[in-house]
Amino acid sequence: MDKSHEVHTLSNQNTIIKLHLSGCKEGLQALQALANQACEGKCLTDVQRNRIVLAMDELFANIHAHGYKNQGGEIECSAAQIGATDECLLEITLRDYAPTIQDIKACKGVDPESLKDNPVAGGLGMHLIYAITETFEHTPLEDGNQWRLVFNLKEEDKKT
Repeated sequence: MDKSHEVHTLSNQNTIIKLHLSGCKEGLQALQALANQACEGKCLTDVQRNRIVLAMDELFANIHAHGYKNQGGEIECSAAQIGATDECLLEITLRDYAPTIQDIKACKGVDPESLKDNPVAGGLGMHLIYAITETFEHTPLEDGNQWRLVFNLKEEDKKT
């Protein structure tokens, strides 16, 4: 990570990364580092770990491409284990300063059912994030957007 990426470990359960998105590759590397650090010490299958990284990659790509129009911008990320210890939930929050999205439904892309008859590339990112998270929430802010993703880290993941 270069000097535009600050990593602060608050404890073995909470991590905050603040970064400036100067390019897609660097931002993805920083978010993957957050995902890996948040998963450290957890008994996760490769499938569970890959789901977390995939959801973060997809959300970052959408923020970078659609929010910041591939020009870079500020994003803050945090990860924390939430709930009772037997729940084993990981919460990841991303906060951007891109133009505020008032209606998240406008970001859903293509209808997956329509792809059976008319396949197209792209447009499934938000559907993918909804499918692999326990919770995926968007909050419009005065000066940007907040995105909350919650993952179930139990060994017997219901989405396996």
